[in-house]
Parts: sequence; structure tokens; C-alpha cells
Amino acid sequence: MIVRRKTKDAQAEQARRALWQAVVVRHRGPGHVRFDLPAPLLTTDAVALLESGLRHIDGVYRVFVLPGQGKLSIRWAEEVCTIADVARALADLVGRIAEGGGATTARPRPGLMQRVTQAPLVVRLRARYDDLRAKGEILTKLVAMKSGGKAALPFDAKDWFIHFANDLVVFYLIRLHWNRIIGQWLPNPWAFRYQWMTVVYLVFLLVRFRKAKK
Repeated sequence: MIVRRKTKDAQAEQARRALWQAVVVRHRGPGHVRFDLPAPLLTTDAVALLESGLRHIDGVYRVFVLPGQGKLSIRWAEEVCTIADVARALADLVGRIAEGGGATTARPRPGLMQRVTQAPLVVRLRARYDDLRAKGEILTKLVAMKSGGKAALPFDAKDWFIHFANDLVVFYLIRLHWNRIIGQWLPNPWAFRYQWMTVVYLVFLLVRFRKAKK
């Protein structure tokens, strides 16, 4: 019985180590790291476990998994946590998945709305928005910690900055895709229907965000 248990524990440890070694670092910078993930970490349950687990780390303000591309992106405030904290948490989550904690459910075929929301244009804009909002919240907390009381950063100033940054991102994306809009999207709207659906969805997000702040 003891021998069997030791053998089982050794096999489980080997599976955890093998899955962790399959996670490859593709980019590392100040407050940002990006990984390539193996297939067992791209199931619906595994992605949910990774995102929820990493977001519980103090200082982590964005966790984004792209199952179709097999990528994991994590951003954090270096004043609050370190890459060692992120790596330890990620290794623990990968170990749980290796033990069967999140690798059983296969990814369903994405629907139309999911394909639109996962379009590169939408992903970039939502990522910028999430970054700005999270950084504003972390900055407010840091100011409160330094001052020992209520944060001195006015809420309307933070709101104005987010609105301004959103407008800059929209202007940049329009400028980046201007030639395609004029030369391809407008003359052939049906052929580029997914691009137009992406544009409509982005406009909807911006309008809803502005109305929510009034």
C-alpha cells in the first residue's frame, strides 16, 4: 500500500513538473510577462482557473488568455508584487490542473459573438481599457497607502484620463486601418462583415461606457 502510494505521488509530481516545463516564457518586461501555453492549459476549465487564480494576486491588474493562440499575458504593479509572486502562483495553478483540477472540459466551438469579441482589434482596445482602469484603481490605492488616509486623486480626474486615453486609442486604430476602410471595407461591406461587426461592437462598448459614467 505504501509503495503504491509513493509511486502514485511520484507520478503526480512528474506530471506537474512536465506540464510546468511545457509553459514557455515568450516575453518578460517590467510588470509584464507573456507565456505560450500547452494544450492541457487551454481547456475551458483550465483557462477559468488560471484567470481567476492569477487575478486574486495583490497587484495583478490584468490576466488575459487567448486559447486560439495559446498565449497567456499577465500585467501587474511592481510596487505591489514581483514576478516571483506571479510565477509561484502560476506554478501552483498549473500543478492543480495537472492533477485534474481544470483540464477535463474541451473548448467549445466559438460562436459568432465570441469570434467578434476575440477579434484582434477588439482585444487590443479592451486590453487598453482594462489596463487604464486597473492602473487608475491601483494608483488610487497607492496614494491612499502613502498618505495614510483617503486617496487624494480626484475621481473625475481619473475618469477624464480614461476618456481621453480611450479617444486616443480609437483615433490610433482608425488611422492604422484607414487605408483598408477606404479601399476594402467600404467598397465590399459584405466581404468584410466581421470587421464591420467589430467596429459596431467597439462603438457600442464606448457608448455604454460613457453613459454609465453620467
